[in-house]
Amino acid sequence: MNQGIPGSSVTAADDDLLHRSAPLKAALVAFGQSQRFTGEFRSAYANRFGTAKPGNQVDYINFLDRFVLEHRSSDGRTVVEQFVASRPDLPEAQRAMLRCWVTVVEGIFEVERHDGDAAVMVNLADELTYRVRSNAGPQLLEQLTPETILWARLVPLGEDWLLSGALNAAPLEARREMCRAAAEMASTCPAAVFRNPDKIALGWELHHRLRGHFIEFFGADLAIVTGHELADRMAGFWNHHATRISALHRPASQDAPDEEQPPSVPRMSISPDLEQAETVGVMFDEVDGLWFLPEYRLIQEVFADPALITGRRYREAVSGYLKSQTLPPIALRRLAEQDPDRAGRVFARLLGKPRFTWQRDGEALLRRYKAGFFDRTPLPGVTPLSNRQRAFLRPRSDVEGLG
Repeated sequence: MNQGIPGSSVTAADDDLLHRSAPLKAALVAFGQSQRFTGEFRSAYANRFGTAKPGNQVDYINFLDRFVLEHRSSDGRTVVEQFVASRPDLPEAQRAMLRCWVTVVEGIFEVERHDGDAAVMVNLADELTYRVRSNAGPQLLEQLTPETILWARLVPLGEDWLLSGALNAAPLEARREMCRAAAEMASTCPAAVFRNPDKIALGWELHHRLRGHFIEFFGADLAIVTGHELADRMAGFWNHHATRISALHRPASQDAPDEEQPPSVPRMSISPDLEQAETVGVMFDEVDGLWFLPEYRLIQEVFADPALITGRRYREAVSGYLKSQTLPPIALRRLAEQDPDRAGRVFARLLGKPRFTWQRDGEALLRRYKAGFFDRTPLPGVTPLSNRQRAFLRPRSDVEGLG
C-alpha cells in the first residue's frame, strides 16, 4: 500500500513549499530555543541526556526536532503550533504546512528507488510506501542507493513527505540488525504499525477472533481468578488460542498470511501486585482489549451493595480504580451500566456529593479522572506482522538467507 505517493505530478505549489520549508524550519528551531521555552527546553534536555552531552550530532539534531514538533507545553500546544500562532504574517499555505508537521512518522525505512528529486521508501514497521523529499538539496537523497536501510523522521509536505531532523543510514553489515529492530518495533509499538489502514482492519479481525477464543476458554469476557492462579490460567488460555488457530489452518506454511499462522505462546510475566492479589479480574473487552484488574471482586461487591462503600477497604478500592491512570474506564463503566442507580449511590457516598447520579454525572467523572484514556484512538489488541517481519524475529540462524 502507498502512503504519500501522489496520483499526479508534483505541483509548483509543492515545490514552493519545499523551498520555503528550510528557512521556516530554521526560524522554528530558533523559536523553540528562545527564552520563551528555556525551562521546558532544559527539562526536555535533562530527560533525554541527563547531565551528559549528546553522544553525537545526529542525537542532538533529532532531539531538537522532537522538541519543536512533538513537545507540548502546559496548555497542550506543541512548539510548532505556538510558532504558527506567533506568525500571522505567513501565507496560509505555509501556516497549513507547519501545522501538519505535528504528524511525525519516525522509524526504519528501506529505499526502493528514486523518483525525480525524491526517494521512494518503505517504512519497515507499517509497510507503507512514502515519497520523500529533502530541503537540504538533491545530493542528500541521491547518495541513498536502493536497498539502503536508514532511520529517519518524516513530516507531511503536500502530497509528499519531507525529511525532518537527521537521518542515519545503516552500513551494509548492520542491515539485518536494522531490519530486526524494525520488526521488533512493529511487534512492541502497535501505533507504528497501525498507520496502515489495512493492518488496522486485519488487527481488529484478529482481535475479535482472540476475544472469541478467550470467551470459549473462560466462559465469558470477564473471569475472576486468584492472583496465584493467574499465570497458569493465562498460559492455558494462550495454549487454547494457539491450538484453535492450528486446527483452523493445518498445516500452515511459513508463507501463509498472518491470520493463518499459529501464534507463539507468550511468556507471561505477572507483576508481584497481581500475583499477591486475592482476586484478579481478567477482562477482554470488545474495544479496549485484555486487562488485568487487581482486587476486582471488591469492586463488583460494592457496586452490587452500595452500603459497603462505608468500609475502608471498599472505599480505597473504588477510589483507587477511579484515580488510577493505568486502569481503564471500562472497569468501572461496565459495572455502572449494569445498575446506574446503584453506581450513583456508590459515587455519591465516595465523593460526598449526595446529588450525584451516574446517568447525569458518570461519564464526566470518568473523563475528569481518566482523561488520558479518552484522548487515545482505540487500537486493536493484536498487531499483525507480515511474513518478513516474523522472519526477522526468529532466531538469527533462521534468517541467514534474508537480506
